[in-house]
Formats: sequence, structure tokens, C-alpha cells
Amino acid sequence: MPKTKDDRPSLQNEAIAFQKIHHQDGVLLIMTYQIYSQQQLQLKSIARLKQIYSEIACTVEVSDKRCKDSWITAIADYQASKVQKLTLAAPDEQALAQTELDNYIADQAQAIAPEPLTIVEISFDHHEYYANDKLVASITYDDNHLTQRWVVMINDKEVFRANTLMRCDRFICTHYKDGSLPVKAEVQGSRESLNK
Repeated sequence: MPKTKDDRPSLQNEAIAFQKIHHQDGVLLIMTYQIYSQQQLQLKSIARLKQIYSEIACTVEVSDKRCKDSWITAIADYQASKVQKLTLAAPDEQALAQTELDNYIADQAQAIAPEPLTIVEISFDHHEYYANDKLVASITYDDNHLTQRWVVMINDKEVFRANTLMRCDRFICTHYKDGSLPVKAEVQGSRESLNK
């Protein structure tokens, strides 16, 4: 739902958001609501107050549905009860849920992230890509081809050809990260042997 001019917080009346965190069946659910101040609610029409009431799933009964102050009171009371419940929640549960989420994200990042590639420029027309001192792929230049002169070589076989060096570089890096780059059959060299 698009925000109206009335929904924007003023400098004096900054809107506050709070989160309600549930941890059920190994799933972390976070719901965020905007908290409206009395001044903000006073500036809204009855129609907008009704809309806010339904957006936040307010359960406080409105005493007089024709009166703007009744809607404002209901919304303010509901928001106060939610903030109070959140602060009364055991901090240990929230900290535990946050720790579990942080650990899960760290484990996933570690599992997905491969070792970084090191690029060695042998000459202008020859580049080699290493992972942990093992040759993964190389890029060479082919003078005999008319349009796609840059070639990605793995196991002394051409696996990709492009018209620029950067496209070959992108091919190697992308396929290496997602694990679809062909595996080097035998190590032909390492950076240490090249330096000797």
C-alpha cells in the first residue's frame, strides 16, 4: 500500500517501528509495524484511521465508530499493548532466536563461498587462475580466430571462447563460484613452481 503524505514522520514526531519475533518449528518470523503517535493520528481522516486499524490487525473494540477520537484511542491502546508485550518477552528467548539465525546465516555463507581465485598474468595474452595454489583454468589469445580470440582452457581443452578477456574472466569466476566449472584433472603447475 503506498504511503500518503500523512504517513511520513515529522522531525518532531519520528515514527518508531517495532518487531514481533516468533520462533516456531525452527522458523523465525519477524513482523514489523509502524507505531503512530497521537499527533500523527490526529492529522488523519476517519477513513485513513480505519485503514490503519485494519493494517495493524487491531483487536481493540472501537466504542463509537463515527467518532475520530474513538478510532485514535483504539489504535493507540493496541499499539501500547503490543509494545508492552514485546518488552515483557523473555530476552533470553529473543537472544537465542537471534543467535540461531546468525549461526545459520554464517554456516550457509561458509558452505556456499568457495576459496577465492588468484589470477596470475603470465603475459598480455596468457592468464592463469589458481585456487589454493592449484591451477583451475587459463585464458589464452588465439590469433587465428576472426571474432572470438580469447579462449578459456581447462585440462588443455577449450571450454569457452569470447571476444574479450573480461568475458572469459566472468565465465571462469561465475562457474567457479556456482561449482559448474570443469575440474582440473591433474595439476600442471602451481604458483610456487612458476616462481622458481
